[in-house]
Amino acid sequence: MNFQPLKFSKFSFDFHTHKHRILLVNPWIYDFAAYDFWIKPLGLLYLASLLRQYGFEVILLDCLDRFDPEYLAFVGPRYQKQKRFHTGKFYREVIPKPFPLRHIPRQYGRYGWPVELVQRKLRQMPQPDAILVTSVMTYWYPAA
Repeated sequence: MNFQPLKFSKFSFDFHTHKHRILLVNPWIYDFAAYDFWIKPLGLLYLASLLRQYGFEVILLDCLDRFDPEYLAFVGPRYQKQKRFHTGKFYREVIPKPFPLRHIPRQYGRYGWPVELVQRKLRQMPQPDAILVTSVMTYWYPAA
């Protein structure tokens, strides 16, 4: 996929002639620890609702959705266990620590969907006209 930055000049605000496709992304958590205590991208979901009301086609890519069937099949039974009230562990991939955090004696990780699953889902979806990424849990996310 070759994504180009959105040029607002190409948007005509006549939403009835062309249905623009927007990809909304709730990215991974990069941290020393992360646990799902009902982490849902509420602001992104509100935005999705508003965009749909204005005629946009909305695609949500939630890299923290522990209930996605493809995710569950990919990660296996260890990450399918549910605690009380549907809380639970995220899948974690250990990654190198950012330089400013190098002195902290803990493993640093990317929590959420495996990279391969995200890549597969991106290849399967139609190309969006714009991509919006939330940063609620990613205040030091590498791409923020």
